[in-house]
Amino acid sequence: MKYFRNRIAQYEDETDYVDTYGALLTRCVRVAMKLQELDIGEDDIVGACTHNHRNSCVPFIASTFIGAIPVTFDPAISDIDTVSLLRLMQPKVIFISQEMLKDFETYMEKAQVKPAYTIVFGESRGQYMSFDEFLKPNIKERQFKVYETSNPKKTAVVVFSSGTTGLPKGICLNHYTLLKQSGSFRDDWPEIINSDTVDSVILLYSTLYAISAVGTLIGAVLKGEAKVLCKSFNAKRFFEIVEKYKVTMSFVPPYYIHEVVVGRAENKDVDIGSLKLLVTGSTTVSTNQMVDMMAAFPGSYVVNVYGQTEVSGAISCLYDPKDHDLQRKKPTTVGKIISHYQWKIVDLETEKPVTGPNKKGELRLKTDLHMNGYYKMDSSDAFDSEGYLRTGDVAYVDEDNCLYIDDRIKEMFKYRGWHVLPAIVEEVVMAYPAVKEAAAIGIPHSEDGEHAMALVVLKEGHENVSPEDIKKYADERLGEYQKLRAGVKIVDELIRTATGKVKRKAMKEMILSNGTIRAT
Repeated sequence: MKYFRNRIAQYEDETDYVDTYGALLTRCVRVAMKLQELDIGEDDIVGACTHNHRNSCVPFIASTFIGAIPVTFDPAISDIDTVSLLRLMQPKVIFISQEMLKDFETYMEKAQVKPAYTIVFGESRGQYMSFDEFLKPNIKERQFKVYETSNPKKTAVVVFSSGTTGLPKGICLNHYTLLKQSGSFRDDWPEIINSDTVDSVILLYSTLYAISAVGTLIGAVLKGEAKVLCKSFNAKRFFEIVEKYKVTMSFVPPYYIHEVVVGRAENKDVDIGSLKLLVTGSTTVSTNQMVDMMAAFPGSYVVNVYGQTEVSGAISCLYDPKDHDLQRKKPTTVGKIISHYQWKIVDLETEKPVTGPNKKGELRLKTDLHMNGYYKMDSSDAFDSEGYLRTGDVAYVDEDNCLYIDDRIKEMFKYRGWHVLPAIVEEVVMAYPAVKEAAAIGIPHSEDGEHAMALVVLKEGHENVSPEDIKKYADERLGEYQKLRAGVKIVDELIRTATGKVKRKAMKEMILSNGTIRAT
């Protein structure tokens, strides 16, 4: 950051504020020193929950400066998930936006978590400290020494993700993994963007809850790149931002593709010639989505990337310029597996490696870039006996070694990039007095990935209850991404295994094929 102190680090679109790396570094150092004054140090958990703004990354960077471990809660996740994660992480200090403060007071009470210090971005109230207090000059800030670890494999950051069942998990990522993944990502695009010049400008809407945002932040700091900060996505504003800040690279998740494609048709006169790279991913991208986006952005390289938080980011992509035509010919491929991974695809039943192209199975990976493990949880099931990470994704490669993600073994599904856990949805639905049993499944949607549907067995004597009544009740209590957009379907019974486990996949297939559930 010192090396790039005169370069632009951030554009805050909402206010037109321009932030240099020098100014950002000063704020990070001051916050780090203030945290030290509060006895926050190595391995302490420092939490944050806020939308993107000029100071949203400061607690994250400042924490790493003193060896503390930053974690970020996203304002959009459900109260159930937030309470669970607070209970898991037990942050010693937390930075919160004014908009989220009231909700977080409730979350912390439910989680029985009481951080030693709660800092509010903006004006504070009552017992809370204001972030502005952390930005006051310190006469010793020029003598500040950044924490240096003797073990690069030591946990540096915890990023949240969801497991195959149950509530979200904290994924422990180390210094080595983060630096290698973040630093190499844009090195692999030599003929598309030049990351070593002041011309590189990145537009990303995710908060630091997402590994994509964490990797982008670290990569930008390493390269001296600028980022554009936006509070929320707006299709019309997207094109204005690209033109105004000369954005060279942006990430557009699949659930925004339709809006962006339509928006381009409505904003043909906006100059987006600077946009060299347009990345999508995080959930399934359809052929039509990729074709439409390529047509809307003929001057940009539109690419589909596959990754996982457990390996700090990207797993496959068509990086090599010689392979760019493959993305156009094979729009749904997520590219070729990056060279630093050993990989195999194993049969779902025997777990033995499959051979030959177009043979489906679970993708497994071996790399020195994998996570240290799940925070305060047993991680042994995450790896097989040979040390390969179980991705939980059904995949195959074709004759050109292009990878395709076909389905998920995991019972969770994704809505607009957010993991939806059936157990959480089911818990809310079953709280409705007339519901005896419930199972949540994901119904494919062309733009959003999958929409949640609840399959419900009613209690005897409640046959007059309507699906709309149950949907209204549940939607009022679920997070935005968990809502029952595919509706509620009342069934006679749920299909289960011999041991009593609900067979969600089988029921989903029945619904998609004939619209009903039949016992087998």
